[in-house]
Amino acid sequence: MGKLNDVRLYVVVFILLCLNNIACKSSSSHTDDLEKQITSAFYHWKVAYNPTRSEVRELKRLTVNKLYVHFFDVDWDARTRQPVPKAFVQFQQKPVGTIVPVVFITNRTLMNVSPNGLPELATHITQAIKRISQKSGLAFSEVQVDCDWSTSTRDRYFRLLTLLKNRLNCPLSATIRLHQIKYTDQTGIPPVTRGMLMLYNVDDWKRADTRNSIYDPDVANQYLSFVSTYPLPLDLVMPLFRWTIVYRNNRFLIFLTNLDRQTLAKSHFLAPQSDSTRFVATRDTSAFGIAIRRGDLFRSEAVPSDRLLQEKARLLNQISNQRLTFALYHLDSTILSSYPRETLQTLLQSPKLP
Repeated sequence: MGKLNDVRLYVVVFILLCLNNIACKSSSSHTDDLEKQITSAFYHWKVAYNPTRSEVRELKRLTVNKLYVHFFDVDWDARTRQPVPKAFVQFQQKPVGTIVPVVFITNRTLMNVSPNGLPELATHITQAIKRISQKSGLAFSEVQVDCDWSTSTRDRYFRLLTLLKNRLNCPLSATIRLHQIKYTDQTGIPPVTRGMLMLYNVDDWKRADTRNSIYDPDVANQYLSFVSTYPLPLDLVMPLFRWTIVYRNNRFLIFLTNLDRQTLAKSHFLAPQSDSTRFVATRDTSAFGIAIRRGDLFRSEAVPSDRLLQEKARLLNQISNQRLTFALYHLDSTILSSYPRETLQTLLQSPKLP
């Protein structure tokens, strides 16, 4: 009888293990089959909020009803030794849909402001956000803070975020750079509801030998494997903008926005280099609104359509939360016209959960 009972016990245990294995596989398969539920959005980063007819038409065509609108900057004034707001948005039209106010805070502000000055700064920021919203008849249910904080300013920044969250009485989100994803032990996790992962400005634009400061997959690959373990729910923003960076004697000279490689290639005073994105001035001249000297280096930067689509798919697989906002930076008719409609539609499509 004892041996028979042992056999029966082994059989029961074996059946339970099999059932458990089947259930786990079924659950895993169901999770893998779920598609992300995506809310599409654009950033608006201009002082005047006055979208053109083509921009409004594009928002409707792409069924985008959410905008992250830059409200103002906070920078450090060396003369008064105080943080000062600047570049306030001016609403010449009333936005429709969901509006998320965005406040950009420079890291030097956090480096210089005293810990005792943080409550007053939080109060001023809150009052400015509410004043702009009330004047323009806007309601908001989220505020985003954009800051490239460092290890030395982490504690002050996180304290400021906590103060803002308490004063605003609404969810707070914060932009997250790739280095802040990887080095969480140094940069910490901001005390906010969500993070907006910025998949651009990944390399040092000040260096003449940088390949593409907007987005270089080889640079990004050093960080992206850490996305899946980041403890905050993440949203994602990717770049549509393009620019040319000019260097003189290997030192940064100026940004030329919306100046693309094709325009540089047609300029007779520029000699193309081997990597196809760089051009060197062959003589002194004036063009693109600047004085050019022989030897000036022009580097054109943009992210092609296929790269945007590829990296979006890769990041969606890395981000663990099922619901997120996918945003493009930023709303501008000149920028939008540089991409095929099919690319924008594919980037902003919103699959639903089954």
